[in-house]
Amino acid sequence: MNTSRKLLLAGAAAAVAATFASSALAQASASTSATASITIFQPITVTKVTDLAFGRVIRPSTGTTIYTIDKDTGATGVSGGDGIFTSGGGTPGRATFTVNGEGGQVFTIGGDTSVTNGGVTINLVKSASAGTLDGTLGSTGTATFGVGGNVTLTNASSTGTKSGSFNVTVTYQ
Repeated sequence: MNTSRKLLLAGAAAAVAATFASSALAQASASTSATASITIFQPITVTKVTDLAFGRVIRPSTGTTIYTIDKDTGATGVSGGDGIFTSGGGTPGRATFTVNGEGGQVFTIGGDTSVTNGGVTINLVKSASAGTLDGTLGSTGTATFGVGGNVTLTNASSTGTKSGSFNVTVTYQ
């Protein structure tokens, strides 16, 4: 073989070896980047504005009466028996609550489902199971909700004032 041909073959062999060597190095390591982020909310709070009040009622003379405070409007209603709401003893109405927190965020509403005192159970009914705070991320948002309820009394229900505390809980979703 002549020298030119040997040099040409040696050069080609070196080029092929360099190609394989550089591709082997390129595959031996790789890198990329990622982003780290966090979204920070202000604490969520709930404040009682008004209490749930049935006011004064007259129990039925016979049978059973269900007394209701509407969860959305606070309006009174009765069904069954001859029991009635009567004036005096305070104005009937639903409990109302104000929620404050991070604007635009959804929250759930939980809490007690009844209050029992002196043999009388008040069943609690929330106006919603979830809500959305007004405003946008980065600002304070506000929402309100109510709790109404119903109580069933018979002609044998004990008289007197019946009251008890109940809890509501709000949680970011």
